[in-house]
Amino acid sequence: MGGVVINYYKIGDKGEMIRKIQTLLNKIGYSLTVDGIYGSKTQEAVMDFQRANHIISDGTVGPDTLETLLLKNGFSKTEAYINSRDFYSKTNYVIYTNVTEHYVYIFKGKNKNWQLLKKFLATVGKPSTPTLKGRFTVKAKGPGYSKPDFKVKWYTQYHGNYLFHSILFNHDGSIYDGRLGMDLSDGCIRLKEEAAKFIYDHIPYGSSVIIE
Repeated sequence: MGGVVINYYKIGDKGEMIRKIQTLLNKIGYSLTVDGIYGSKTQEAVMDFQRANHIISDGTVGPDTLETLLLKNGFSKTEAYINSRDFYSKTNYVIYTNVTEHYVYIFKGKNKNWQLLKKFLATVGKPSTPTLKGRFTVKAKGPGYSKPDFKVKWYTQYHGNYLFHSILFNHDGSIYDGRLGMDLSDGCIRLKEEAAKFIYDHIPYGSSVIIE
């Protein structure tokens, strides 16, 4: 199951993430040697960046500092958030849903290097039956299911009866309820048919699902 871990990078650390931090700093005007070693010059640059951006200037790159650094390098708000925390997946994909914004984001890559592939407007659970939040994984899938009044297409399960699926259709194929960007469902996440099918077709079993 995917999750969020808070990592901090500080003087004395080494590795790929330090090279990434050095590269990001250089792209906004610093002149560091990209050697993957968190030495005194990298610490000084980080502290200067923190002061300039009203972050506690402790010389340690935590999630807030890394998120701001990514934003300054042109990453979108959601991309910066996802890549400044540790979001692991057993596959090369992560589904991230922000229920307040009513959007589902599809990322491909790996931890700390997720690339945004798709952004889908969604309808989520109404106040009496809210969408379950937490960390889950892609489980069962199906082409659809029917209820007495309507049917849905292309469902992807992430927990129990909680699914990603299409908007609601009448049994003759016409639209029963196509509203998106609202709090209307019984807890499932509704999407345009093509968006639900994209998840069904392309997101492997075991992929992490983050709903916040």
